[in-house]
Amino acid sequence: MVKKSTKLFYFVSVAGNLFLLALFAFLVFKTQLFRFYPVEQIPTEIENELINLGKAALLSNDVPVGSVVVYDGEIIGRGFNTVFSDGNIAGHAEINALNDAIKLHGIDVFLELDKSKLTVYSTYEPCEMCKGTLVHYRINNVKFLKDKGFLRWLKNDRAGIIYELHKKQAGDESIQDSLFRLHPAYPGR
Repeated sequence: MVKKSTKLFYFVSVAGNLFLLALFAFLVFKTQLFRFYPVEQIPTEIENELINLGKAALLSNDVPVGSVVVYDGEIIGRGFNTVFSDGNIAGHAEINALNDAIKLHGIDVFLELDKSKLTVYSTYEPCEMCKGTLVHYRINNVKFLKDKGFLRWLKNDRAGIIYELHKKQAGDESIQDSLFRLHPAYPGR
């Protein structure tokens, strides 16, 4: 007869392994969750604007990607890739569209917008840099015409893991703290 403690240990061991397997699967496939949702139709006005912006990128020999920022159904920012034409590594369509919205409306107004009414549309699935910007500014509604594909995201996840393994804190952190205290919006100032 098998002891109760052995059965419990076996159950906990199997449950723990299943949990770890599920967690691993989620981490590997998290960028692919959109595939479980139905494909949405983009409003014709927005689709046409995206096409025109992608063509504008082509005119400057950049990758043909266009993006718009939409707030409550109205386009408030437009952008297309300008990496090569501007010599700006951050000149991606989504970043340029967000910058356009901020220039037109001001950073304070933009930051106060109801994020549930804000959507970024793009002709191509945003890269890790653009995704990081969208996450940083709590912009969760992102829609794109073409995805990057699963293997591309596996490669990016690998690069992200390597980044995390190699980053290191260096120097005296009090230097940054003293710089923060100089900022007029620093709490307690």
